Amino acid sequence: MSSQRLAARIPARFVTTALLPAYRLAFYQQGDDGSGKCDIVPASDQSAVVWEVALHHKLTLDRYEGLSAVHDETWLAVSDLAGDGQFEVQANVGKVTSIGMRPYTWYKHHLLAGAREHGLPAAYVRALERIEARLDPDTEHHAREMVLHGLDAPLERGA
Repeated sequence: MSSQRLAARIPARFVTTALLPAYRLAFYQQGDDGSGKCDIVPASDQSAVVWEVALHHKLTLDRYEGLSAVHDETWLAVSDLAGDGQFEVQANVGKVTSIGMRPYTWYKHHLLAGAREHGLPAAYVRALERIEARLDPDTEHHAREMVLHGLDAPLERGA
């Protein structure tokens, strides 16, 4: 996730990029708006961005993310992509899932911006670029999300 999107919700500090073993990114989580939201599902190793969030801000983020209602928390051991070792992180795993969900273009933009911003591997960025997205029918919501990145023009379908 991009720094701009997270900062619009809560303060957080970037920690590192990491290899998330035995999981991959998927869009199986259905958001309240009917679009696909990211989730991690068991699979081969995947890159991830690790954030540090103060406990009182985590409670706010949990409300945004629907913790308990749509996600469960788990602890996972990850390896720093810089090769500095392993550590444990808390992750949310969706429990209300549906295969075939597609994210909105603005949501995909947040993910791509974050992957590029934090230097995730090129193959991972290319995989994100190939994800099929759809336009948010709520054009005002789309505009509010895109302005976080200094963009005021709508993205092309699937961008």
